[in-house]
Amino acid sequence: MLTQRPQNMYGLQFGGPSPPSPESDDQSISLSSLSEWAQTDYNDHIVSPMSNEYEDEFAHDAEEFARGLDSLSLVPKSPAEKRAEIFRLVDSYYQYAINKVRAMRKSQGQPSIRHPYDTSSQDSMDLDDVESPPRSPASTELLKNWELEAQTWDMLRRLLPLRYPNRDSPKSTRHDVLRFQPCSEVWDEFLQSDISAQERKAVLECLQTSADETRRDIDDLVRDYQQRAERGDIIAYGWLHTRSAIKMQKNLNGWSGPLDPNASDVVQKLRNGSNPMVTQLDPDVATRQNRRLQPQDEFFERAIWLGCYELLRRGRSITEIRDWCVERTEVWRAVSMSAMPLSKDEAQSQFSCDPTSMLLWRRTCFALARQGGTDDFERAVYGILSGDIPSVEKICEDWDDFVFAHYNALLRTQFDAYLMKRSPQDATATITQSFPAFNAVQFHGDASSVGERLVKALETNIKTSAEAKTPMKTLQAAILSNNLDQYTYELGLALGKLANKTDTSALIPKFGSPDDGIDATKFVQLTDHNGLRVLVHVYLVLASLEELQGELHMELSERHKAKENVVSTYVSTLRLTGLTDMMPLYCNQMHGDRAFFTLSRNVTTVTDPHEREILLRLMEKLGMNVAEFVQFQPYSLLQEHPEPEDHQPPFGRFTVFSNDPPTLKYGRPFKPDFLGEPPERLNKIDEHLIQSLEWFLLVDGLWNEFFQFGTAIYKRFLKQFNFHAARALSERVRCSEIFKRKAGIVFADDSDVLWFDEVRASAAAGSLEENGIGLEEVRAAQNFFEMECLIRALDSMETIASSEQIAEDPTEQVGREFWANVSLELKKVKSFMRPILNNWLMESIEEDEDFTYLRDAYLPEIIIGYVSVLHFAGTTLTRDNLLECMELASVIAKKDADVAAVIMKAGRMKELVEGFANCSKALAISGNDKKGPGGINSKRMMREHGWTRELWSVKK
Repeated sequence: MLTQRPQNMYGLQFGGPSPPSPESDDQSISLSSLSEWAQTDYNDHIVSPMSNEYEDEFAHDAEEFARGLDSLSLVPKSPAEKRAEIFRLVDSYYQYAINKVRAMRKSQGQPSIRHPYDTSSQDSMDLDDVESPPRSPASTELLKNWELEAQTWDMLRRLLPLRYPNRDSPKSTRHDVLRFQPCSEVWDEFLQSDISAQERKAVLECLQTSADETRRDIDDLVRDYQQRAERGDIIAYGWLHTRSAIKMQKNLNGWSGPLDPNASDVVQKLRNGSNPMVTQLDPDVATRQNRRLQPQDEFFERAIWLGCYELLRRGRSITEIRDWCVERTEVWRAVSMSAMPLSKDEAQSQFSCDPTSMLLWRRTCFALARQGGTDDFERAVYGILSGDIPSVEKICEDWDDFVFAHYNALLRTQFDAYLMKRSPQDATATITQSFPAFNAVQFHGDASSVGERLVKALETNIKTSAEAKTPMKTLQAAILSNNLDQYTYELGLALGKLANKTDTSALIPKFGSPDDGIDATKFVQLTDHNGLRVLVHVYLVLASLEELQGELHMELSERHKAKENVVSTYVSTLRLTGLTDMMPLYCNQMHGDRAFFTLSRNVTTVTDPHEREILLRLMEKLGMNVAEFVQFQPYSLLQEHPEPEDHQPPFGRFTVFSNDPPTLKYGRPFKPDFLGEPPERLNKIDEHLIQSLEWFLLVDGLWNEFFQFGTAIYKRFLKQFNFHAARALSERVRCSEIFKRKAGIVFADDSDVLWFDEVRASAAAGSLEENGIGLEEVRAAQNFFEMECLIRALDSMETIASSEQIAEDPTEQVGREFWANVSLELKKVKSFMRPILNNWLMESIEEDEDFTYLRDAYLPEIIIGYVSVLHFAGTTLTRDNLLECMELASVIAKKDADVAAVIMKAGRMKELVEGFANCSKALAISGNDKKGPGGINSKRMMREHGWTRELWSVKK
């Protein structure tokens, strides 16, 4: 996994001014117009390949999208208002993306798209003199991706209102078409009466807008043909070279008037190479005479028709088309397209002809598309106008072009059928019998699956196959075919396959069968952060609309869980890019336990308490149950990772001693670092379990719940002899800290365990009622406290064991500071041993066999080890420690003592007696007390315990 960058708590800025984009200028690419922002996988499958620059840019984009999404849940609204708000959100996403595209174009030195059409040939030619800065492949690819995203949001913002309408919307009424009723009125009635026509018109407008935004300027496209026409800057006045050739031949041969194309001398002398040349200059002459223009004029003609095709393809208005043609003195071409160009601008879509003329005009265009023209672009122009497909497909270059060709043909065919059905039969019979037209609806077959079959066909088309299988086009194909539900399901399956390719992922589980036929390469990859951002918001928008329509099934089926993989994947992306404050918003969109599961596994990277508090406040703001979330973390971890079955007996599993024989001075020697070498980091599961308890410190209440889970986690660690995890838990989540945070009870030194006895006594007396502490609360904490004492005692013992090794080394020089530290650790050991020697884990709320196991596993070893600690301290610090060891023997030997039975059960009473015997020997021969602090030196303490040193003194 790549190194994590610091967590960015962007949530603190939500609702305020957005940080400026490095590419933005005066264009606003913010969504701030909307309302204000009111398992880590144990093997990370999503890595961040982005540079810091792109990562910061992604952070800004993700923040803007999150702000918009969160605005949906601020104020309760009616379904109609909620629906309108969702549509405004989609529109804002589109505006953000398109503004981003324009800002990037400007930063890369690309010319802005001119709207409306307003240019001249000189202006166009002047662009040659402007040198654009070189663009890197990465920036070019990034711009392309944003263009695709803008197109996707544009498609959704046009189609979703049609697919999710208000159910109480008034129904349109149909009327018979009047003979002289303008087609514009009929067109409006047609669209109102046919939802599929509205969708196809919306798709066309989207494709037209996208082409107008992303394609090269038309003048740039035609420039090469213009230059090959050898006419300099002259773009008007028709076929100059053909006119000159005809005029020259007339002057040379003395011809006058119109030339007869069949005259032998005309055929022989008026030629374009080996081909006969036209003899007249009217627009249809080449088709009518089946002759050629001069080569230069053929290039000029191709430039004109290419421009006309692009004008139609980009949805320019008839006014813009006319202006473009007038500039070239070719206004007749604009007239031929004027009946129904289908502009993307609704205000310009006014058809002045009557229905009968429209029917006839379409068929005339179809005849020209199939049988007329001298150039593929000319036939494609008439193919668009007539709703033909084959003539347009010849010049299609990409996926968008093919979809445009088919949807244009379908829409025009539908309108033609509407005119035929609503017009008087006598007015249409002659037209339909005499002039054929292409029927795209019949060509495609079943109307309900036209979109699906079209996008499937584009996956096998040699021109579009590669593009059709890219993630964004796969998404757009699902939008067109109204198949987003199946798409998100397959996307979830694909993400599950990718995440589980090398290891098992709990966050992004794998669903479906291995042979489900899902091609994961067609879907967004785990490393495509921007692609995931788009997909998760598309999914959530659709889910919100389906919920409003009452079509969202709340049962957590496997299909639904697979679809939610996209949300889980995006949440992991937010974690890996440091955007942890946004995670609650997206987890809140998930259903059932998966919301808490996904959030809990991803917040493991948030270790700062302040950042955790921010997350909890954000969760509360979103209406999430913070208490349930905090409890869910340890519960789900313990359920997901149960303890391995271990049937080994508890005895002998753990030892603090080395194999060396005991010595009179130091007693039985300890094994150095008997708890094991501390690792650089804990096992991830252990770390997450400890973190899950740390979250309890930030939430009021949950006293019993904390100690229930805390005790279970301590038991888990100690049963597995996982000392590093247990020690980490004792250091990071102290029992005294729980009393301080949740009950307001503060202790100066929690290494003196008498604090717990004082709390018990005060609770019994009822003096802690204001703190919410009674005997029940103390009992709930007792086992947790006792296990904490065990691991802290072992930790201090290990420190003393290391000190013993240093003291035995003659090369080491130790001073007062060294012995002072030994004395301090000894004091801790004595303190922590008090609960261990007094019914340790014998009193619990519920009977638990695990406590018996832990007593058997640890009591014999730690008590015998405690004897050796006192032996070492008695010979190095003060003889009083040896006296305490003798007192320990009497404590264990008491009739009601619980530890003797455990030691006998373990068969280690002999070892204990030998340890006491060694202490007694050391006491017998020991000299004066050392100067170091520690032990029991006061006469008062000697009297209280009934000790006397002279009893053990050996006199000569």
